[in-house]
Amino acid sequence: MEIEKRRKKLLNELPGFSGVLSLSRKNEVLYEEAFGLAVVNEAVPCTVGTRFPVASGSKIFTAVVALKLVEKGALSLSDSVTALLPDTFSFMDKNVTVGHLLTHTSGFQDYFREDGNESYADLWKNLPMYAMRTPKDFLVLLKDNQMEFQPGEKFSYNDGGFVILSMLIESVTRKSFPEVVKETVFLPAAMEDSGYFAMNALPQNTALGYYEEEPGRVVSNIYAIPVIGGGDGGGYTTVSDMRRFWHALQSGKLIEEPLLSEMCSVQAENEKERYGYGVWIRKDASSVSGLSVMGADPGISMVSDYDLSTDLLLTILSNRENQAFEAYGIMKDL
Repeated sequence: MEIEKRRKKLLNELPGFSGVLSLSRKNEVLYEEAFGLAVVNEAVPCTVGTRFPVASGSKIFTAVVALKLVEKGALSLSDSVTALLPDTFSFMDKNVTVGHLLTHTSGFQDYFREDGNESYADLWKNLPMYAMRTPKDFLVLLKDNQMEFQPGEKFSYNDGGFVILSMLIESVTRKSFPEVVKETVFLPAAMEDSGYFAMNALPQNTALGYYEEEPGRVVSNIYAIPVIGGGDGGGYTTVSDMRRFWHALQSGKLIEEPLLSEMCSVQAENEKERYGYGVWIRKDASSVSGLSVMGADPGISMVSDYDLSTDLLLTILSNRENQAFEAYGIMKDL
């Protein structure tokens, strides 16, 4: 009954919602529904099995891979980034570690300021987005960046830090980043529909992202984000695969203790936010009460929120800018 009330409120307050909502407890789906169009010009409807791009929502996959390498002894959270990638970053402090990158506390200048006036799409006006295919392609945006504060001094969200993590992952494994994520995360978690797909070679049943270029005119985001995702985001997944991911993570199938507990506890925070390793932390007076990932790019928004006290998982994937966050505001206290 409560779910139906929220559904009606969603349709009333967000009539143009495009995406999928899923509420589940462990493997039991309590509510799941698709809305809108996955491909607008061909009038292809979204389904509950549609793959959606999730932007920064896939940072948690990068974190899992990095922590798995730590578990195997191939990396350490205390390893110096400049020692692992010598002669790569001209002005990075030698004290910046893998742990700093995972917690957004490195102090190294990001390649894009999320709190600035520029749109992420503006980055690609002078730099071809179709040329951004591997982590190393981002060096043109990162290699000469400066330090903004001392490593570990504070939490400051940093996409570039996760790009650098993907460079480290490729260097250690000698495999491509998408290949390592597939082997370390997608296959063990049975996430058969997830991957890092090039936008000019998308598999079937995949949504394109759309945003308002001007009021009343919606355009595809194919020129507004890199052609293929990487360490800081850009993976594709489904609501079912996100359910499988959280189950695999919490059951220790992806990372074992004690690293799993470290990942899912507060490692960095500011006045408003708490962060573990690649995951946002919600905390009550005495303990961690919830974990979440979220992502936003031009034409993309997503939230996947796991409540530890009730075992409820709410995942919202949308191929419209900000709509997942608006829908989450309506559905979150279920």
